[in-house]
Amino acid sequence: MRSLISFILLLAAPAIAQEAADVPGVPAEWFAAKESAAAARAPDLGALEPEVLDRARWSTTTQACKALTRAEPYGLQPATADRLVSEGLKAGAFVGAWTFYARTDCAETPLLRYLYIAESDGRNLLLVVNRGEAISTPSQMRETSKLAAKAAWDRAKQQQPTCEVTSVGMRQTRIAATDGDLSPMQFGTRFVGGWSEAWDFVACGRRATVTVRFEADGKGGASARVTDVTLS
Repeated sequence: MRSLISFILLLAAPAIAQEAADVPGVPAEWFAAKESAAAARAPDLGALEPEVLDRARWSTTTQACKALTRAEPYGLQPATADRLVSEGLKAGAFVGAWTFYARTDCAETPLLRYLYIAESDGRNLLLVVNRGEAISTPSQMRETSKLAAKAAWDRAKQQQPTCEVTSVGMRQTRIAATDGDLSPMQFGTRFVGGWSEAWDFVACGRRATVTVRFEADGKGGASARVTDVTLS
């Protein structure tokens, strides 16, 4: 069991602000205009399936799989408000971006989330951004993962003091809870309400589940903080 002191310190951990990009005018209107302009470049998931499978095979997230023969994409949605995407749109490097999931035949990694970016020069970029479901945008997850990984390592190190930080690796993610007032997904993010996600890490040879609480800021960004860490 965690000590009372470690529990208090964990709850007192400051939130990290995951701000949306600073875009011209009213953010929602800017996001909507960019999504409309990018609609023609949205990917056809059926046609994209061979590339989805290839990308899954190349990704370090599937290294534990001896064979990966299937990756079925679904759930395409815009990712316009993701901060990395918005910055690329502002710079003129991107036309639009979308996220989607793919079910695989890998027991270790049965579900992957992808980010598809349509670039201004006509090319496309396809990335595996995490395993499992998430509400947080890829940028929010990337920026918060350092805080979550440290929490996992700190907790595991209590059991194994000689453990090195290089032992920490992120595994599955899942949605743990959603607030009743959580707004629908819009432009790839939430503008009202909060939610929690459970992120599994391997740290010091142990599985550490880190619960991260997100609070929407009304502008397309969110604050995030670790609220719980458990070892199994």
